[in-house]
Amino acid sequence: MVSRRAFIATTAAGIAGAALQGPRASRLVHAQEAKRGGTLRLLQIEPAIGFNPTLEGTNWPETMRMVYNGLTDFNETGDLVPGLARSWTASEEADTFTFKLAPGVQFHDGQPCTADDVRFTYEMVADSKVASPLNVYVANLKSIDTPDKSTVTLRFNGPNVLMMPGVSAMGILPKHLWAGADPRKSQYLAQPVGTGPFKLKDWQRGDHLTFVANRDYFRKGRPYLDQVIFKVVSDAATGIQSFRNGELDAVLSQGVPGGLPYALVRQIVDAKPPNIVTNEFVQAFSQILWMNCAAPPFDNPKVRRAIAHSINKDLIVKALLQGFGRVQDSVVGNFPSMRWAHDPAIKSDYSPARANQLLDEAGYPKKAGGRFKITILATEGFRVKLSEALRAMFTAVGIESSIQSSTWAPYIQRIRQDRDTAGMIWTIFIPRQVDPSLILDYLSPKNAKPGGSNYSQWTNARAGELIEAARATGNQAKRKGMYQEIQKIVADEAPVVPLYSALGVDMWQRYVEGIHSIDSLTGTLSTIDTVSLNRS
Repeated sequence: MVSRRAFIATTAAGIAGAALQGPRASRLVHAQEAKRGGTLRLLQIEPAIGFNPTLEGTNWPETMRMVYNGLTDFNETGDLVPGLARSWTASEEADTFTFKLAPGVQFHDGQPCTADDVRFTYEMVADSKVASPLNVYVANLKSIDTPDKSTVTLRFNGPNVLMMPGVSAMGILPKHLWAGADPRKSQYLAQPVGTGPFKLKDWQRGDHLTFVANRDYFRKGRPYLDQVIFKVVSDAATGIQSFRNGELDAVLSQGVPGGLPYALVRQIVDAKPPNIVTNEFVQAFSQILWMNCAAPPFDNPKVRRAIAHSINKDLIVKALLQGFGRVQDSVVGNFPSMRWAHDPAIKSDYSPARANQLLDEAGYPKKAGGRFKITILATEGFRVKLSEALRAMFTAVGIESSIQSSTWAPYIQRIRQDRDTAGMIWTIFIPRQVDPSLILDYLSPKNAKPGGSNYSQWTNARAGELIEAARATGNQAKRKGMYQEIQKIVADEAPVVPLYSALGVDMWQRYVEGIHSIDSLTGTLSTIDTVSLNRS
């Protein structure tokens, strides 16, 4: 992870200059050779709420990159580069960020994109009534100044180490279309107007989304494609088969419903077909098992710890992930960006005997019909297979369970907004963990309310105090001590059970050029501008 001092010293101008000698040079070569035209067909999930980056932040925000741009963007190596902002500066204290917007950028309807639109968008994220899942990134926002149409300054109460890596690439909304109305009921959720390289032409829910090129895009000469089609399927295995048959041009792991069908992916990777390119890359993604800690039986920490001991994580990685992952025990994963805070001493051993002991102590003895019954929530595809494996492991310790499967939109609505999860467990991937505060925000008591990110509704006062204190501290050594204590509390109370971190696997037909796998807010679709088709 870039040091705080190095991060603050870096400006967009410096990044842009360095890029001319490296990744940008390769982009220029590709631009000279890129074939224009054609339609790219992708297996990709559809938005759960709609095309509003402030609302869709944890529901595959990659899709937002089609029609929106952020202040910053990501290059081929995942580094921040200029987006709508041509340059930026940060204060030494990391509490003030000033962006200078590129001139002449227009929304799809021809209206100029200005500092007022940036301010409006970030105020929407910060508004508690909106309940944006990205609110954690700007929770200590103090003010936003717009001294002129091309300058925006965000000021925070104390350090904000999440602003740049977390939300500076979030898409900017047009104020003139979204102001004065409920963002969750806006017509522009399905008819988005952004500054991005593509415009949404058609959205047949549950089937496909069609995007057409924005020929007035501010990055002159791009995009190269005429059209992009997202193919939406309920079962990713069906989509993978369509890809193998040549009916789809690419499958991106960040956007596969329910997660990659790893057995099929393993077949493709091992077979090395000459017409397909596969790329494995590290993701700061954690698959987490959640329980409703506010209702029986999971309001008892012994029951939650029993759940943790009953799960054979090694088997899940080997059998279900086909080796495309690694076991994770601590809630703060051993990722490059968070290794400094990760506690390797945290272990959750697979021990059915210990699980049985804890369940007995919790007052749930074995009996005919099981100790108690629970429901496992799932979505179609891989998550169903994972749920089936979990059900078998729970049965071995006397817990009876059933699986309820749905599509993603009602699944996350039930968990996040409705909180209709008593006596239930479920799994959710937590992506793009650039800092420990991101994953731990999912356990903060202040987010236990409907719409908040504390899906387990776990409220530990000490953990909450440490989570908030660490977020407001710029000193990494002090933060590390707080995070070490939090990890121990979470391991002891088990409000969630980390299962594994997964490798990303992107696949595309060999004639697809200019695509780059990136683990970032907007994922591999960050490079959609430069994708072309060369079938010759």
